[in-house]
Amino acid sequence: MNTSSLKPSRSYNSDLLLLVVYWLLAAPIIYSSYRHDFGVQRALAGILYTILLDSVAVYLLVFQFLPMALLRRNAVVVLASVVVFVMLDAHFYLVGYQLLFSQRPVHWSIEEVLNAVIQHTQSYGMLGILMAGKRYFEVQSRLLQTQKAQTESELRNLKAQIDPHFLFNNLNVLRGLIQQDPAEANAYLSRFANLYRFLIRHKEDDFVTVAEELQFVNEYIYLLRHRFGEAYAFRQELAETAELERLLVVPGTLQLLVENAIKHNAGDEDNALLITIKVTETELVIWHALRPKLTAVDSTGLGLVNLRERYKLLFNKAIAVENTGTAFIVTVPVMRQAQVYSAA
Repeated sequence: MNTSSLKPSRSYNSDLLLLVVYWLLAAPIIYSSYRHDFGVQRALAGILYTILLDSVAVYLLVFQFLPMALLRRNAVVVLASVVVFVMLDAHFYLVGYQLLFSQRPVHWSIEEVLNAVIQHTQSYGMLGILMAGKRYFEVQSRLLQTQKAQTESELRNLKAQIDPHFLFNNLNVLRGLIQQDPAEANAYLSRFANLYRFLIRHKEDDFVTVAEELQFVNEYIYLLRHRFGEAYAFRQELAETAELERLLVVPGTLQLLVENAIKHNAGDEDNALLITIKVTETELVIWHALRPKLTAVDSTGLGLVNLRERYKLLFNKAIAVENTGTAFIVTVPVMRQAQVYSAA
């Protein structure tokens, strides 16, 4: 599943700032014109009504109708929504300014409504262009960041596929099994092939289901048990309400976290290091006791950094890492498929 989240990150404060700056510049000019024609009291009421009406119109156009059109929702629904908006907006514009500035009773005609549509479009046009342009550049920036993270992830997956140490260790285990237990060697080879098949199949995907990720890590754990024996133990706690086929994570999440746990912590045949994987409807948690190896492990930490960046960009959520001194806990957000499609 290859899709990218297009939600701008933390942009609402900057949207508000743009709105405030725009009106700080535009309001005095509009107010001066109103005051010259209608006096101070009506000018104040007029500028407040203009700010409210124009801001609401731009919000609906940029944040409601434009996303609907870009997501290719039902064209009839989008068109009907825009027509209803334009007509209601024209009536608010026409009636509002008649009440504020006209000496005559409220009145309207088709010609006046069409004229109101044109006049109000000119009124909020500049603000709409600024806000839509800001959104466009935010989305483009986010797409570039996502593509960069995707490229880095593909490089990491490619390295995992051809890592000579990983291949050597597993082939060495396989050679021993062929000599001692050919049937088990055949099963081992099948699991080994499944693991690489997963890497190849999903190397360009942004998401996989939790069910697929659990199947992948189970294949990985099977290989680890043949290599380390009973030095490491694994437990899975799956919430009954969690729909594993509909919950999504970044491919290779569990494998990376399990790999890091084994890389940095010592196992013991007599006192196995327990690594627990817990899945709920909202998160995936991996924790284990801290048991640092006596010899420091040479590690750049780029794997976890890259994983954090991908979750930040694709899910707009952060991975939580906690070191209590006795335990190491990593909490990873999961997302339902419907949420991903609505964000794409």
